[in-house]
Amino acid sequence: MTANDVREERVLPFVHTDLPLDLWHISAITLSGVIVLLFLSILLFRRHRLAGLRRHQRITQEWNPLLTQALDGALPPLPALSRRDHIDFLSLWNQSYEFLPETLTPPLVRLAQTVGSPHRATELLQSGLLSQRILAVVTLGRLQERSAWAQISTLLTHHNSFLAFSAAQALLRIDPTAALPLLLPVLGHRTDWSPIKIVSMLQTAGSDLASEILATAAIQGSSDLSPRLIRYLPVTKSQKGLPILRQFLRDTPPSTNMLATSLFVFGEFRDPADLPIVREHLTHEAWYVRVQAATALGKLGTVEDEERLISLFNDDQWWVRYRAGEALMSLESMTEEKLMRLQESLTSPEAHEILAPILAKFRTRRSPIAVRP
Repeated sequence: MTANDVREERVLPFVHTDLPLDLWHISAITLSGVIVLLFLSILLFRRHRLAGLRRHQRITQEWNPLLTQALDGALPPLPALSRRDHIDFLSLWNQSYEFLPETLTPPLVRLAQTVGSPHRATELLQSGLLSQRILAVVTLGRLQERSAWAQISTLLTHHNSFLAFSAAQALLRIDPTAALPLLLPVLGHRTDWSPIKIVSMLQTAGSDLASEILATAAIQGSSDLSPRLIRYLPVTKSQKGLPILRQFLRDTPPSTNMLATSLFVFGEFRDPADLPIVREHLTHEAWYVRVQAATALGKLGTVEDEERLISLFNDDQWWVRYRAGEALMSLESMTEEKLMRLQESLTSPEAHEILAPILAKFRTRRSPIAVRP
């Protein structure tokens, strides 16, 4: 080996000099081709994106005034929409619909029906793009397109949470009564749906129906999801679901989580019919059930329940003692004189630990300074 060979190996130790020269040429040409293709794909993507932005701007400028005129009661001559333009029109139409009260949307619905949006939206249900399928489902629900019922129903169990949730909303808009049997088995098992979203969705069908659906779905759902659904029952502000919940508690031994959440709901609705079941669970073996029972009794209780709450001042759990003190203070029959006499009669340190701040809070809450117009 010569000195030049040694020098070449030191400078380029990674070069395999045994490879044929043709193979190096082929590799270089291939790499150059890949770079050119990558560059062309970037250019095509940018061109496609710019074309989409221009199309969206054109549709917006062309149709915004027409949508405004339609809301004013006039339906001017409408330009034709290509299949691609129609997608941008549906996006614009849904944006306009979303910010209007339901009473003002019929003119928009008539306009969309005139330009053939029900047919185009039904075609988009088969699109390979998730965004277009969601757009189609939302549009068909707002148009109350009954012909798409079967296709939308199959999406309730779709693995994508957004698409399935949009399908449920659409069915409720099209026919709330017919949607009920389809939604009940689904609501209890869709752990990927937020309960507060479920409540907002159900309220589009009316508070009473939302309350019934929520209660029925909760008693049929999993042990993890049921308490979450029940907890949002007061958000509906309807007591239609309470008989379903009461019957369930009578017929089926509930889990402790379900029982605690039910007691919370009874306290929020403040129906005197639930007083017996609330009183019954003041001595439940699970401390968090006793907490909810005491809290509910503070909202439902009468003068007869003062002694029941006072007996909880000696409970082993601090949270039970604390909630019992707050509940006692919340009773309409409670006065400052009663609390002061109670403070003098109690001997246990645990009871005094709870009653002292409760008495101070009671005085602050009932003082004239605390009262505001």
